[in-house]
Amino acid sequence: MMTHPFPGTVAEPDDYRLFTLKNAGDMAVTISERGGALRSWRTPDRYGRMADVLLAAGAAAPVPALWRGSQAGGAVVMLRTAQQGAPGERIDYRLDYRLGDDGSLTIDYCARAGAPAALETKPHHCFNLNGGAGDVGDHMLRIDADYYVEIDAGGNPVGVATVGGTPFDFRQPAPIGPRLSWPDSQIDKAGGFDHCFFVRSHYAGGQGALREVARVVDPGSGRCLQMYTTEAGLQFSAGKRGAAAPEQGGPRAAVGMGLSLGPGGFCLDANARPNLASAAWPQVILQPGREYRQTTVYRLSLQD
Repeated sequence: MMTHPFPGTVAEPDDYRLFTLKNAGDMAVTISERGGALRSWRTPDRYGRMADVLLAAGAAAPVPALWRGSQAGGAVVMLRTAQQGAPGERIDYRLDYRLGDDGSLTIDYCARAGAPAALETKPHHCFNLNGGAGDVGDHMLRIDADYYVEIDAGGNPVGVATVGGTPFDFRQPAPIGPRLSWPDSQIDKAGGFDHCFFVRSHYAGGQGALREVARVVDPGSGRCLQMYTTEAGLQFSAGKRGAAAPEQGGPRAAVGMGLSLGPGGFCLDANARPNLASAAWPQVILQPGREYRQTTVYRLSLQD
């Protein structure tokens, strides 16, 4: 637990640095002060071959904010202060990254405001478990959700629908690629998947216990990615063939809440529940003196 997460004012650096966490399994995760985001995640496949399974943010997204990083005690801490409204009204952010020997990357997110303020979007996390050797069409995805959020042509949420009988039903593992070819108006509007899923036991919204909400397996490399979160929503993004796919570590364009990736990658991000009454994506308003906390864990392992 973070007992004193905000020791003082955080100054924006003029440039940014990279920090690397390693574990006993030869994994190496690099975090950048640029956006406070993951930059790379190198890990072996079932044959011991190393590859970077992370698609890093590129120059096509709005320019990310600079954070101030430090590394100690096996953790990387990223701090940022953003001005909100009148002078002196600010919101302080903290991201803690820890890498365990079991392949679990724990991300603790904390924010505190001096005045009522909306939280900024956290970094997106996009992957290709074969390290860019191919697309993610054969990746087997499971999402523990019975409902998802439908969107309009502009990417705005318009309602909740059941996943049954649709390409959004990942309650049992299914390959991503074939689902992108299903005739479905939601797939057409988003150019693939770019939707929020309501994970089970949290349909009413709000946070809960840390639990597994998604799992992705690459049959070729044997890599398995599990995602755990305290949030009620899960944003899944993956693009159709013909969409602009990023190069490994290259740019990607922001679309809606997710990202247009083409078939070259997928994104899994923890999310608050959208406000469907106002057709707005989730916006957490933080009150003065209150702290907002969220924990997400990505665990990489190997299957036989």
